[in-house]
Amino acid sequence: MLRRLSVIAAAAAMLVLSALPAFATTYSSTLKLAFPSHSGISAWGNYKKTSKGIYVNVCAKDTGSAFAVGAVAVGTNASGSRSGNLGAVAMGHGTTQCRFGTIRYSAHLKTYLIGYTSHGTIAFKTGFKKIF
Repeated sequence: MLRRLSVIAAAAAMLVLSALPAFATTYSSTLKLAFPSHSGISAWGNYKKTSKGIYVNVCAKDTGSAFAVGAVAVGTNASGSRSGNLGAVAMGHGTTQCRFGTIRYSAHLKTYLIGYTSHGTIAFKTGFKKIF
């Protein structure tokens, strides 16, 4: 009986200790990304601030006749002197591509769209859309 009680107590203690990190984390919700509009591409995604930067999920769909289209999220530090980006490139009409990862710099976030020709040159690049 004593052995059974000690096992139950040990299991309860492990359960309580394993739940502590969940309570210790700060709450951060997932928010939608907004992209500039351009014909021939549909883009969407979301982001969440974490302790390591900004976790980003970016998707691009080629809806036009471009050889390839891309959606990019760019994170910068407060002064704008350092940046990191994450993008998804869809190649071929009707194809969708998604990418996810963490951008290290998290003071500012902006997005843009880009399209490529079959010769590897840039067909279009939109201006930046500021998220924060």
